This record gives sequence, structure tokens and C-alpha cells, in this order.
Amino acid sequence: MKKNNVLKNDWRDSSHGEKFQHGHIALTDFSDGHDLGCGAFRVNPGKRAFPRHAHLANDEAIYIISGTGSLTVGDETEPVEAGDFILLPKGAEHAHVLVNDSDDDIVYLCISTMNAPEVVHYPDSDKLGVMESARRWGGGQSISGFYKFQKAGYYDGEE
Repeated sequence: MKKNNVLKNDWRDSSHGEKFQHGHIALTDFSDGHDLGCGAFRVNPGKRAFPRHAHLANDEAIYIISGTGSLTVGDETEPVEAGDFILLPKGAEHAHVLVNDSDDDIVYLCISTMNAPEVVHYPDSDKLGVMESARRWGGGQSISGFYKFQKAGYYDGEE
């Protein structure tokens, strides 16, 4: 059995620019041989952890531990609060972003399947994130990374 306590753990902080900030605690470890991912996130007022995105290979769920915010899924925005559980199925139509539009931190769990390869669409920046393996985002000869979206024909560049 592995046990983690979100209330007693140290947060790993990350930020980028004016909009993006979060503290993170990894609650699952892939070396345990399972395919379930879970992380705790703490986001400061006025910030968001990630850009709007849609998972194309994995289902995701969010459970709000404390605080309030706004979750946009597709074209619909709803307030969220402590105790809310939100299922975010895979698919481009479920592009989502959670924004802390309150005066206090919001703390939540992200739980997901970890099917690989994962492809994540970022509709606001027309890019794709490709994760070749559930255990890493890149390195070595990996194709994992972020790419600007440009459609091509199946045989383009092959001759």
C-alpha cells in the first residue's frame, strides 16, 4: 500500500508568465506497475495551472478539495467548489481549463487513465502535445514533445 497526504506533503511550485502557476504533489508513481495517474494541484488566485487542452487518449477527472473557481469545458463555463467531482472524457470536444477566479487558493486532484501514446490538443495555440510513454515526456530518440498543428497528407514528404 502506498499512502500520501495532500495536507502534509511539500508542494513543487511552477509558474510561467502572468497566467500560469501551480503547486503540484505527485500522488502516483509509475514504477508501481499500474496505469492510473493522480496529482494534487494548488493554484493561486487569478491563475490557472495549464492552458485549455483536450486529452485525446485518456479520460480525466477533477475533484475539488478546497476553494472555488471556474471550469470551462467546450463552450460551457460553470463554477466549481469544494466537493465537486467533474468527469472529463477524452476527445477534442472536451477541451477544458480550470481558472481560480476567487480570492483564495483552489486545491484539487487530477485523476486520469494513463494510456500511451497520449496526444493532447491545445486549441488556443493550435499545437499538439505527444507523450510517447506514460512514464516520460521525452529524451533520447523520443518523439514526445509539443508540435505546432499543421495537417499533412499521408504520403507528404515520403518521396
